[in-house]
Amino acid sequence: MTVAPALRAALVTVAVAGATLLGAQIAQADGPAVTTSGTAGVTTPQATPSPTASGDTNPWD
Repeated sequence: MTVAPALRAALVTVAVAGATLLGAQIAQADGPAVTTSGTAGVTTPQATPSPTASGDTNPWD
């Protein structure tokens, strides 16, 4: 029965590491907090697609 506490500790360690990794991935999915241009804390706005002048309104074409 001495194996049970070791397995429990290993399971908790893996769960905490997995949650930390998932949290880091979610944070990176939102976009970087610091730009690579050297200006810390100032982010560049993302480009948005401009509307087209066509009269076609069917999104499935």
